[in-house]
Amino acid sequence: MKLIFKEKILKKNLGFVFFLILPFAYGQMSDSLSLNNVLDLVIENNPVLKQSRGKIAISESKIGIARSNKYPKVIFEGSFAYVDPISKVSLPLGPNPTELPLFPNENYNVHSGVQYTLFDFGRTNEIITISKIEKLIAEEGLEAAQKTLTYAATELFNTILFTKKALQVQDKFITSLKRTLKRTDGFIKNGLATNFDRINTNVRITSAQNKKITLQNSLKKLEYKLKELMGMNVSQKLAITGDLSIEKKNLNQMDLYKGTRNELTIVTHLDSVFKSAEKLTNKSSLPFITVGGTTGFHNGYMPNLNEFRFNIAVFSKITVPLFQGFKVKHEKNIAKIKRDNNNWHLQEIKTKISTELAYAKESLEHSHQEYENNKILIQQAETAVQQARKKYDNQLITNLDLLDTEVVLARAQLALLQSEYKYVVAYYKLLQVKGIKIWQ
Repeated sequence: MKLIFKEKILKKNLGFVFFLILPFAYGQMSDSLSLNNVLDLVIENNPVLKQSRGKIAISESKIGIARSNKYPKVIFEGSFAYVDPISKVSLPLGPNPTELPLFPNENYNVHSGVQYTLFDFGRTNEIITISKIEKLIAEEGLEAAQKTLTYAATELFNTILFTKKALQVQDKFITSLKRTLKRTDGFIKNGLATNFDRINTNVRITSAQNKKITLQNSLKKLEYKLKELMGMNVSQKLAITGDLSIEKKNLNQMDLYKGTRNELTIVTHLDSVFKSAEKLTNKSSLPFITVGGTTGFHNGYMPNLNEFRFNIAVFSKITVPLFQGFKVKHEKNIAKIKRDNNNWHLQEIKTKISTELAYAKESLEHSHQEYENNKILIQQAETAVQQARKKYDNQLITNLDLLDTEVVLARAQLALLQSEYKYVVAYYKLLQVKGIKIWQ
């Protein structure tokens, strides 16, 4: 019984401890952002994308405005007018003729009316079509902005990873230089080296530390820019997790990725807009057929001119534009020029995309070759440093010779990292040129 009771207490305590630890553990996990987390925050919080979503909402309202022309217009009016003099008729009744007014001095009118465009030869339908296409353009604009910002965030993300790794390389280089300085101090004590060797080593260390400060400053700027894209406050802490592994990027599968360049789609939609606008212009000289009616109360009826009486009126009319000052002619000319310019713009975009695609593929292949060469270079540099350290310990080379080999190794490590970074950047650039979405 005692054992069972102790086991229950232990379970309760473990549960309570887990309950206390869980929020802190979750907070630590959530502080570190992967690339997908960063892209999600950009899509959700970036002000530019919020503006683009607002443009889509405006386009939806414009469709509603265009459709409103298919409904009748209902109005209510009330008016008062005082007229003097008024027309009168003299009646020869008796010795004194009597004047009979035909209209009252005070005229009151209260009525409601309805008016409906019965037929406009498709003008309203063309306006609705244009509004719908403009909404499609706004949607394409949103996706284009999403692609631009997510690829910009991806480049910043990878540049931050590169800068952090470059700092690690620089720290290793500084540690190696300090180790060399320690050896040099030992040689100086034994009379095997001079203060000149020590000064040279200190100069290299100071120079390396200055470069480290520059990298740290660059890292801060990059983090600020990434926070701006994600809609974060600059005072918020930013921690990202990821790698620049070139092995995960398969160049042979690149042709399998299919995407859409939003510029091409937008230009196609614009051509449809200009076609509808041209049709609308051609209908400018066609008539309108309108019907309507009013009903209400007003005075002015015989025999009692001041009495309010119910009345009703029904009408139909046709409006034919005969002359509009050559407006239609110029509108047709503008519509034609816009379509021609749009076709030229389409050709320009296609040429630009072809050039970007060829350049992106070449950059990717070049950076891959550079990466493979740098892997060989770093192996050679590591071997050279190992041999130089042994020779320096045996006083077969000078302090400057050892420092030179260590500088070559550090440069080789940085070159390998740079080529890996350039490959990853080129990889995403090729995805961007293909118009591929990289967010979920």
